[in-house]
Amino acid sequence: MSTGDRKKILIIIPSLEEGGAERVLVNLLRRLDYSRFEVDLCVVENRGIYFNDIPEQVKVITIFDSSLLCRIFSNVHIRFNINYLYKLIVNRKIQKHYNTGISFLDSSFTDILFFLGNKTEKKIAWVHSSYQTYRNFKKFFTDRYTKRVINFRYRLLDHIVFVSEDSRSEFRQIFGEFRSMKVIYNMIDAADVLSKADEAIDENFDYELINIVALGVLLPVKAYDKLIEAAALLKKDGLGFKIRILGNGYLEPQLRQLIERLDVADVVELKGFRSNPYPFLKSSQVFVMTSVSEGLPTALCEAMVLGLPAVVTDSSGCRELVGYGEFGIMTEQTTEGIYSGLKALISSKESREYFSKKSLQRAEIFNDTKVLAQVTGLISE
Repeated sequence: MSTGDRKKILIIIPSLEEGGAERVLVNLLRRLDYSRFEVDLCVVENRGIYFNDIPEQVKVITIFDSSLLCRIFSNVHIRFNINYLYKLIVNRKIQKHYNTGISFLDSSFTDILFFLGNKTEKKIAWVHSSYQTYRNFKKFFTDRYTKRVINFRYRLLDHIVFVSEDSRSEFRQIFGEFRSMKVIYNMIDAADVLSKADEAIDENFDYELINIVALGVLLPVKAYDKLIEAAALLKKDGLGFKIRILGNGYLEPQLRQLIERLDVADVVELKGFRSNPYPFLKSSQVFVMTSVSEGLPTALCEAMVLGLPAVVTDSSGCRELVGYGEFGIMTEQTTEGIYSGLKALISSKESREYFSKKSLQRAEIFNDTKVLAQVTGLISE
């Protein structure tokens, strides 16, 4: 295929900050066939950790270098629908014509596709969230704003893609039915995960203990406070374990205070963000996810690729991946529930071995070739 015959694709992402959707996007961009596609990536707010991971074939466009300006324009758009200057800035930055425009992380920034008018022929939004359980949903989605996004966003999109059945189901209950609502699971670059898991890390693992790992940003949606409280109960039982939490976020000071107050610093560590978390996963015996809400949790998918037995809370996305308890232990979203689930795996080697096999079995649904074919088929139409 000649250069002129390639499909021109615009992908919009709010930022390249630490997060599952951002990692999934990097995985996808690494696997695209650039003899078929010419890709521009629009990063709305010029911040994040993944810029160096974007393939050299992808042209990166940034809209705002200032976080403050980005918030101002976004809030004025959401609250008042005043967009003249916003549209002007966007159109000065993005000047080409595209066969397909994709908002890879559905948000108010999806409306940039419409700011561009006829510059994007086909418009697609990817929904990575579960809106019913999204903690800020009621803050932003007033009745008036909800009606606006239904009429002037979702009804005008050619496709809405969801990363899980749960995510699509919750979306339908809030916004209704639209003409094309597909489920495409996230692309997990299994070969890359397995390869990076073998890299050396500066960390001592005591294999006399059960090493437990959690991976994700330190935000309320991850409910790490309940995980730390559960650790206090496990310690009280005299069980041998160590929990490592990998990720950054504004809750770090509060979580450190909770660790000190509950006297669990010897069994819970906040390890910060790791660009390669996979050796931590591979060196652990249990993966735990205590989220209140997920679309399709990338970290859980990656843990399953590595065969970790999983304990997850009964939340959207998580429950679907573990098959409501078939492929991992699912607990209530409570301290006591998390405690019980972890205790079951800490106390039983047989349970860990059983759910390790179930994780590997479940990881087969993240077949990279199948997912890539679904994505490329969608953008090639």
